[in-house]
Amino acid sequence: MNAFATLISPVPAVTIRPSLFVQRRAAAPPAAASGGPALPVSRGSDAAGAAPLFYSDDKPLPPLASQGDATGLVAGLRSAPDHSARKALMKEQLRAIGFEWLGYGSFEDLQGVLRPLSVLVSYAHEAWVRGYFSQRHHQVDTRASDVPVSGLPLVWDLESLAQSQCRQPLQAEAEAPDTAARRRMLLDEMEASGIRSGISFRLATPGHMHEHTFIDLMSSAPGRSWIAGATVGRALMLGLSVHEHVSRNVRKPVAAMRGQDEPLHAKSPISPTQQSILESLLRGLGDKEIAYTLGLSSHAVDYHMRQLRRRFGVRNRVQLVSAAADWQP
Repeated sequence: MNAFATLISPVPAVTIRPSLFVQRRAAAPPAAASGGPALPVSRGSDAAGAAPLFYSDDKPLPPLASQGDATGLVAGLRSAPDHSARKALMKEQLRAIGFEWLGYGSFEDLQGVLRPLSVLVSYAHEAWVRGYFSQRHHQVDTRASDVPVSGLPLVWDLESLAQSQCRQPLQAEAEAPDTAARRRMLLDEMEASGIRSGISFRLATPGHMHEHTFIDLMSSAPGRSWIAGATVGRALMLGLSVHEHVSRNVRKPVAAMRGQDEPLHAKSPISPTQQSILESLLRGLGDKEIAYTLGLSSHAVDYHMRQLRRRFGVRNRVQLVSAAADWQP
């Protein structure tokens, strides 16, 4: 079996060959996903190591007037009576194509360092996800750099991830042993959690060139030869349907300012225009759509967006949407 990570594209698959000096990592006893030994984290950006905001799809947004055009899985998730029904529907859809879990998270690219913003846990292996970020595994996970920005998927298994780790340069010499140990720990914990193969892709956030959404379908099946052809296509459609569902229907958690215990929200009245902009954000509208809907110029929308970010103490659109979800007029 080919053990190299593969990018799937409309043209024949492109194989990423590892270094000639690739060595098989030594077998190690698996560590518990949430209870394995803590290893030193490398020096770096505090923001990149901060935990994301975890949320579920148990707080649906009010439906849009155009919501009737939703079809397939998006319509099914929207019409499900409650959170448990949506989870059951997603589990059924995932199992139909050989997967068990779906990870969905937003990240900000800080000059090549990914800072986690928010993570949906409804369809994920929740214990694994929370342990993943508490151990800061995202700082050494090579899938983050291997997945193309173009949206093409990356098919992987534990062996191909180990090969990818060998290709990735280590950090400063003093930190290299810690980085290597953390990479081994990541794979050991994936195996201990039953995560052995999957397909990952990322989507850019319109209007925010430094923000990306990562979607990861994971399976307990060993190897990755089974993830091919129709399975790849169905996995992509499932991931994109979840992305549309989250964008349209899911209320994200309130963003909190660093160093404060209480969530941030507006304390004084907001103008009717800014209130309408917040409501439009919650419905997933982009800046151009907001301008058209409210009869404003693009400059006016940009001005109000800056004022709202300043008012709520947030830095980007994702955080503003989260703050708006908790705001009460």
